Amino acid sequence: MPVQTVTIKIRVDRCKKCLNCVRVCTAFDGVYEEGPDGYPVVARPEECVQCLICHTVCPTNAIVHENYRKTMLINPDEAIVQRYRNMI
Repeated sequence: MPVQTVTIKIRVDRCKKCLNCVRVCTAFDGVYEEGPDGYPVVARPEECVQCLICHTVCPTNAIVHENYRKTMLINPDEAIVQRYRNMI
């Protein structure tokens, strides 16, 4: 089964520039960052762990994930495991 790449889009016609998505992103380096115009931008989509907390905190439903899988297998490499161990 081919793996589909997740695409994340921010609908600027709905976004209110609250930047909640930037603050709550659970990815290590964060998927979003504030752009020069004040809107969030998807800076590191490859970091997305598809927790979808950004959807939960977005008051206007401005974030769209395409090709999102409802089931996800996690197989972290050793570098990620070590980062978790250093956090606890």
